[in-house]
Amino acid sequence: MAGIKRIGVDLPDKTTSVDTWLMAELEEVTNSWGFGGTENHFNASSFGNPCDRYHWYAWRGKVPKKRITGKFARLLAVGNAFEDRMEKYLVDINPKTIIARELSTEIDHPPVRITGRIDFLINHLTLGKSVLELKTINDRGFKALKGKPKPEHNLQVQMYLEALNLENGLVAYENKNDSDIKVFRVVRDREYWMEQMERAYRITTERFPPFECTSQYPRYCDCLRAKGVDDGQA
Repeated sequence: MAGIKRIGVDLPDKTTSVDTWLMAELEEVTNSWGFGGTENHFNASSFGNPCDRYHWYAWRGKVPKKRITGKFARLLAVGNAFEDRMEKYLVDINPKTIIARELSTEIDHPPVRITGRIDFLINHLTLGKSVLELKTINDRGFKALKGKPKPEHNLQVQMYLEALNLENGLVAYENKNDSDIKVFRVVRDREYWMEQMERAYRITTERFPPFECTSQYPRYCDCLRAKGVDDGQA
């Protein structure tokens, strides 16, 4: 028996190694040129970024696309897999739960235009027709959720409620580490949404960008990628 254990320990050193070819090929086929701003419109999923300097440049097409690494692309695919699983869960609850999936929506009040894609529109048992937005999140972020969704996700759902003239939405988070789920309700807030529309109008009409980055993490904000652009040259 001791000899078997010894073989089990020794064999990997002699028979295994890192395969650099397949690792490199997987990285190559999954990386791409990704999000670089939304010229002449805002996107519901990114408008929650508190940096108006970034939005000023992005709306004018001044933020170049950035390279999406294979690792990040695979992380995005985790979110897509959550959607597929959620569809099955909702159908199992009741075949009539889902009204629509991946529903494109838009708010257009020139010069402000905001577009988005709703993950699910569902029949909720007590709320009726409701928006359902899905998010995957790491363990630390999941544990930090205390009774309400993240502000940027609340804003995203508020946009969808406004576009569809609905009163209720939901944000469902899945923990990437252990697949635990939290679901929060979002109630339509017209006053808050009007403040966001005024913010969008200000971004689109001001001649010069805000002087400072107002992101929570300014060192990593995408407004930095607009460096070298002459301020005010829309």
